[in-house]
Amino acid sequence: MKDRMLIRPMTEGDVGAAYSIASDAFAEDREEVRRRSPEEVAHRQERYRHFLRTDPGGAWIAADGENVVGVAIALRREEVWILSLFALDAAYRGRGIGGDLLRHALDYGEGCKGGIIASSTHPAAMRSYALAGFTLLPTLTAKGVVDRRSLPERLAVREGEESDLEFAADVDRRLRGAAHGPDLSFILSSGARLLISERPSGRGYAVAWEGSPWVVAATAEEVAADLLWACLASAPGLEARSEVNWLTGDQGWAVRVALEAGLSLEVAGPICVKGKLGPLAPYLPSGPFL
Repeated sequence: MKDRMLIRPMTEGDVGAAYSIASDAFAEDREEVRRRSPEEVAHRQERYRHFLRTDPGGAWIAADGENVVGVAIALRREEVWILSLFALDAAYRGRGIGGDLLRHALDYGEGCKGGIIASSTHPAAMRSYALAGFTLLPTLTAKGVVDRRSLPERLAVREGEESDLEFAADVDRRLRGAAHGPDLSFILSSGARLLISERPSGRGYAVAWEGSPWVVAATAEEVAADLLWACLASAPGLEARSEVNWLTGDQGWAVRVALEAGLSLEVAGPICVKGKLGPLAPYLPSGPFL
């Protein structure tokens, strides 16, 4: 029953349960979860610990006694609120528990000028975000094995260094209204690559992970396209699969790159926005970090 539920701050002891709930909610199937390497599982759980360190006030748990049944993790980056994770055990849906949990996460954004969420396609989630005042922007995902023959021979892209983090922060502020702050350093600590592009027409950066972009942000579409091509070119092997997510209607440049690279498009969940943000274009966000 709902009156037995407790919404409480998340602790490090909840990390394993939060991972299990999120995996059940978002994985394509149980086999996909079982295929994850111990290193991938550890990295996903370390992400939650990272958020507990940076935003303890935004991390909440729904518990039925000792049993954790829901999790919501919200971030504040400068003046932008971000919902990084929102998941509820399927057996507890439809009871108003998710709404209570989401309200705690939303309260963490009080005073922020804008908010952003990467939503799943679950109808209840999209309904909750729309009723909370967010505008839902439909997206596509591009997936597949990159046709290596399509890769441009020369790209105006270089490897990034620690000294480029402030460069990336400036681009972030222009594109989404706030820097990624500690999140970008955390992503790079996992082994992802920072890519930088500067040319007379604009500048930008990307974070690449084994052939897929985690973030692409630039002040001009041609710069963003070069960065996305560089991410796709980083695939480790001829059969490695790439994935380009969160392609809103403003990211036609990225759709063109994905199709030229031989990837296939499919409908995905919306990006949900509220308040005052940057133009978010040309921009490909990260699901957990946005």
